[in-house]
Amino acid sequence: MSDLPDEASAPAITLEEALGEYLATLSPEAHNTESPFVRRYVEHAGGDTAVAAVTGARVESFAEASIQISDPAAPRRVKALKAWFQYLKKRGYAEKNHGVHVRLRRPAARGGRAVRAVNEEPIEMTAEGIAALRADLERLEADVPDLVKAISVAREDKDFRENAPLEAAREALAFNETRRREITAILRRAVTAGEAGRDDGRSTIGSTVRVTRLDSGREVAYVLVSAREANAADRKISVESPVGKGLLGRRPGDEVTVSAPSGAVQFRVTAVTRV
Repeated sequence: MSDLPDEASAPAITLEEALGEYLATLSPEAHNTESPFVRRYVEHAGGDTAVAAVTGARVESFAEASIQISDPAAPRRVKALKAWFQYLKKRGYAEKNHGVHVRLRRPAARGGRAVRAVNEEPIEMTAEGIAALRADLERLEADVPDLVKAISVAREDKDFRENAPLEAAREALAFNETRRREITAILRRAVTAGEAGRDDGRSTIGSTVRVTRLDSGREVAYVLVSAREANAADRKISVESPVGKGLLGRRPGDEVTVSAPSGAVQFRVTAVTRV
């Protein structure tokens, strides 16, 4: 039985494997127009990532970073990604259709008080997650000179209409710039979670919670993280997921019942630790 009951009913398949199946279903025309956008997502998320580990928050983050309303290809990107996530849901590889998180976002009106208030809200993350974002930002900044050089080299082909390398280089630089802006905005608001109330013994974001499944006696440890940091392979579960919600704010000895597609699962918390 799976140690992730909220994903127990989904077949074990990676994004790369699902992509191979999906591309085989497309017509030649659709393959040419849609596959680059879908493949870019798979490369971003990691081809060896399990489809069941994909979260709506991560898909939304990718869409915000890679699809700009000023991009003439934006509608095609949205259509391609929505079709891809719909396929994953229809095939039963994903519990939800994450395509609902892919949409064009119009720039917020200047001077909007409500928008500013939302943007100023802190983002709770683990210290490890914040460090990973900083490392990612440094890597992206280091990649800029090579990306600019790639555009310069591609421009040597004067036939811009059929210059696929130039288009690819421009897209890569645009994605890099957008992702850097996104990370910078997140880091500006990021706060290390779990600093308050460390002495009361309750689990918070960043806590490792060891539990025993009461139906099987199996022990497993989860790390509670924000939705942006969730990674099923590392047993890092979002506090927005069914299991994460159930284990947040718990002490050793607490018993928790979590609703999952396979049915209710009961846990007993045996230990709560923080780094």
